[in-house]
Amino acid sequence: MSRETYFFLLSGEYEGLPAAELRSTLRILDPDCEFLYVASGRVAAAKTVEKTAREAVIRAAFTKLSGKLVIEVPTDEKAILNSVGEDVLRAIFPRGAKTFMVRGKRIQGVEVNMPRLERIIGAKVLEKMPWLKVSLTKPDVTVFILSSREKTFIGPLVAVKPRKFFADRIAGRRPFSLPSAMQPDFSRAMVNLAEVSFEGRILDPFAGTGGILIEAGLMEYMVYGVEFKDWIARGGLRNLERYIPGRKDVIVGDARALMFREECFDAIVTDPPYGRSTTVPDESISTLLSKFFQEGTRVLKKKGRIVLAVPADIDLKEIASKHGLRIVEEHTARVHGSLTRRVVVLEK
Repeated sequence: MSRETYFFLLSGEYEGLPAAELRSTLRILDPDCEFLYVASGRVAAAKTVEKTAREAVIRAAFTKLSGKLVIEVPTDEKAILNSVGEDVLRAIFPRGAKTFMVRGKRIQGVEVNMPRLERIIGAKVLEKMPWLKVSLTKPDVTVFILSSREKTFIGPLVAVKPRKFFADRIAGRRPFSLPSAMQPDFSRAMVNLAEVSFEGRILDPFAGTGGILIEAGLMEYMVYGVEFKDWIARGGLRNLERYIPGRKDVIVGDARALMFREECFDAIVTDPPYGRSTTVPDESISTLLSKFFQEGTRVLKKKGRIVLAVPADIDLKEIASKHGLRIVEEHTARVHGSLTRRVVVLEK
């Protein structure tokens, strides 16, 4: 199968996490994909197939759009216009295309006159390919210009994440919520970092309101949750019934004494309780994590991953190594003024 280079616009909300999530997502969708680079922290490039480039935009929480990379040039108006010649245009338009439009996007405060670039490039298309017509509603091809601080990427647009993709699932809009509930984009990113193959089994032993289970279930994983408090487990079930009907695999239990057989889960993705809202009383977070790792490694398959969010000041390396886990990667994400989470990916 022939692979071509595609570019992906990443969210600027967190540093490092969007690129890591995309890399993991591409590995899930196309194990032979080659992740090439990240430019200016916001634009990633990878060699893959169009189907994967399209699906990755929907699957990855922090990927906004994708396009086929035909040419990249320094971010300079003259360089951009000079680069779009007849050869480039023929590489952008497939046979049979009848309509088009030109769209551009500036990020990181780049000072280029994008409306002017769109207008001039659109005129070039009509001059070189007079059989094409402009369509601003449903064009066969959208010529996309993405200008970052260092480089500009040009090619046909492949996919754009729908507006308000997470709106219905925002923590405060679910049937049941808690102040500590994780938002759906963050939950989805953590699930993708687990790199579980399709229809694999994922456990959340601190299930809470079910946010991680919902996102994993929507990506067609088999999901199982454990929650320490009965009333929270019942609330979590209400959320699951709303977003992934028929999935009711949440039980009241203790993450320190899991009731599952050995090596039955492909990954564990979870947000352990900490701070004021902890649901496991009289336990330091370090002690809790140590006991959880002991049980988690028992039920986790070989080479399986544990993806968890912890306070930024918790050092997991020593705790994890005692239980045969190694840190694969970690990312710091500032959630709001008083909360900074660290997402840690561990492997058995």
